[in-house]
Amino acid sequence: MNPYDFARIDWSRPPERRKPIWHDRLFGSDLPRLYSGSLTLRLTARTPIFIPARPVTSGPRDPRKPETFIKDGTGHYIIPGTSLKGLLRNLVETLGNGCLTLFDGNYEQEKTGERGRYKAPYRDKVKPEFLHCEDKAHLCISCRIFGSLKERKSGVFTGKVNISDAQADPETVALYKPMYTLPLVEPKPHHRAFYLDEQERCIAGRKFYFHHDPNKEPWQADGYRYFTRAEPANRYIHPLDYDTVFYARLDFTTLERDELGALLLAIVLEEDMCHKIGYAKPLGLGSIALEPLRLELIDYARRYSLSARGQGGREQLEGEALTQFIDELVEEFKRQHLQRLAMEDLRRIWRWPPDPDVEYCYPDKSWFDQAENARKRIAETRDAL
Repeated sequence: MNPYDFARIDWSRPPERRKPIWHDRLFGSDLPRLYSGSLTLRLTARTPIFIPARPVTSGPRDPRKPETFIKDGTGHYIIPGTSLKGLLRNLVETLGNGCLTLFDGNYEQEKTGERGRYKAPYRDKVKPEFLHCEDKAHLCISCRIFGSLKERKSGVFTGKVNISDAQADPETVALYKPMYTLPLVEPKPHHRAFYLDEQERCIAGRKFYFHHDPNKEPWQADGYRYFTRAEPANRYIHPLDYDTVFYARLDFTTLERDELGALLLAIVLEEDMCHKIGYAKPLGLGSIALEPLRLELIDYARRYSLSARGQGGREQLEGEALTQFIDELVEEFKRQHLQRLAMEDLRRIWRWPPDPDVEYCYPDKSWFDQAENARKRIAETRDAL
């Protein structure tokens, strides 16, 4: 079956935009209760995982040596905080009815084995009110939490969440065997049945990759593969193995209650679901479990009051107290704001454990070339292998 599918967008519900609470407004009589603090996270690899130490465009490399997993300056394996932030932002956008931050209206694809590029323009398949926020005084929930990325004459809002690099616990680190990836097939936006809804009126949604059965090896090649270029079309990598554990810290400032609820939902998801991150997701790498361990809340109104004189105002939650706090905010957010179509699809795509009877792999070029497949949707690729 095709290794990705889309979480649908409810086009009848444009993103709710409002003025964000600015970073310097820690408290005030005219403000709702605001949440600031930090959250300690544990991340556990459920399949092999790989994040390259060097970008693919960084120049020549020794083809005889596998590419290594990224490390920090102290030699610890890490998942960069920027990667985690991107993961959580995408989930808040998806489940919290945020704008389409990264959609520019075109899918650009390089033709395999040929020179040149072509574009499949789908900008007319997105309603304008769903495009990226442009006014810092009117931001969707994801832009209020993580910041508005585009510079406009109205200015930039920098966001209220920071995430540290997730550092691997050395006692849990295990290396998977070096592997040659299969060539990662580029998107095929010309296959409209994958990328558009059934009526071809709107894009199909946001893309997510299925989890693969952790009891099976990731898809891999027996060596480098070449098309017509000097550079190989695949990579030789050395992933970390499953059960490697990472720890990260997430700091947040002046979040409103629904914003914190959305952020917590993006972290905990639901029972029997897992996140996916890193390189070679279509091949079965990158399944991870996120678990909140400890939450510290800072009440600035109390901390800076005359009676407290800077003392107190901190509350630490762990164990059952943390679970109850998270459940309360997440369930409240889901009742009031959840994109239910997207959640329904994401439950299916990120189900954990995944269905062991399904193998996920791109249909080959001949499948797309067959006229009878022109209108087939992703669900109909299950027997395409």
